[in-house]
This record gives sequence, C-alpha cells and structure tokens, in this order.
Amino acid sequence: MSAVSQQLVGVVGGMGPLASTELLRTVYEQGTWAVEQDAPRVLLWSDPAVVDRTDAIGGNGVGRLREAVERSVRGLAAAGAHRIVIACLTAHHVMDALPADLAGRCVSLVDIVFDELERTSRPHLLLSTSGTARAGIFTGHPRHPVVRERLVPLAADDQRTLHELVYRIKRGGDPARGVDFLRETLPRYDVRAFVAACTELHLVTREIAASGLADEFPSIDPLTIAAERIRNGVL
Repeated sequence: MSAVSQQLVGVVGGMGPLASTELLRTVYEQGTWAVEQDAPRVLLWSDPAVVDRTDAIGGNGVGRLREAVERSVRGLAAAGAHRIVIACLTAHHVMDALPADLAGRCVSLVDIVFDELERTSRPHLLLSTSGTARAGIFTGHPRHPVVRERLVPLAADDQRTLHELVYRIKRGGDPARGVDFLRETLPRYDVRAFVAACTELHLVTREIAASGLADEFPSIDPLTIAAERIRNGVL
C-alpha cells in the first residue's frame, strides 16, 4: 500500500505518554515497506494533562475526562484521521458518551479484547487499573457473559498491587517488574495467560517478547493487535 492510498490513523495518547509512544514503536519497528513513504501514516495527539482516569471515575471528574477525550478525538478528526485509537483502556469509560460522529471513528480496544477472548477457550487473568475495574469496563460489558469463564478478575489486594505497579511504570519504572508480578500472581489463580487491559502493560508485553518469554506468558494485548492492524493497513 502506498503512502498516498493509506488512511491517516490518529492516536489519542499521553495517558500515559510512555504507553502511546511505545505503540508507535510497535507500529514501525517491524515494517516491511521498501521506502519510508510507504510506512503507516499515524498522528499522535499526546496530552498528559488529561485528568487521572481512575481519580475521575472514583470522584466527580468523568465529565472533565469526557471533555478531554472529545477534544483530542475532535482534533485528530479535524486533522484528517480516518480511524482513531484511544490509547487508554480506562478512558474507554467515556467513549460511548462521545458525539456519534466521533465515536464512529474510534477503534475500541475493549472490543479487540473480547474478539480475542471469543476465539479461545483458555482462561486469562484480567490485568487493569483500579479505575477500569471499578467502572466495570470489562466485567460490566454486554459481551462479558459470553466469556465470563475465560476472564478471571483480580482479588482486591492484587488489584491494588497491580495499580501501584502500573503507576510506577508510568513514571519510568522498569517494565520487568511486571514480569515478576506475573510470575508470582498467575499460578495463584491457576491461569497461564493474561489480558493486558491497561496500555502501560504494553511495555510489559514488549519486555516479555524481548526476553523470549512469550510462550511462558501468553497474553492478549490490544495495543499490539492495534499496532499490527495499523502496520498492515486494516485498522
């Protein structure tokens, strides 16, 4: 596909900035194009000033979160983005509240996860921020009953530990700590696989791949899937 025929893909990033930057790296590092002009056209809107998503869901900030997401999506659409990825799973809480014309341009990372879960019989541990868990973005989703037995939620103590780990990664902490968390936690739930239901965990899945541990820690990572689709021009 030539650069002329490729549609521009927008990414609502900055929530956090390391995760959305890593998404772009995943899009481009495995490219097979002969010249850079044939590479995917991606426009990153990185705005770390967006209200903390977990705080917004736990308090009275959902309106401000929706306004910030709408502003970013509208800006990308005005710049010519045909499809838009909101690179924050917790921010998907407000996606249905966007104006219909904007929501229609957005790719749901949540739906990507459910698509993959419906293709497997393997149980997966659901790893997300506390905001995503509190909002029921996965467990309260209309498609959840179909895959209920394949999506294992964390107990409260483990959820708090994971949330703290995610925020350390946001601040530049070593993603390998996520591998340590998986190695200690997965056996206690009698599962081998996990859902990377937080975009910071994309840094962990990349660490797993780079360390040759993908067979030990299989996962559903919606950012990796989205990156592959962007790279292949099928998003």
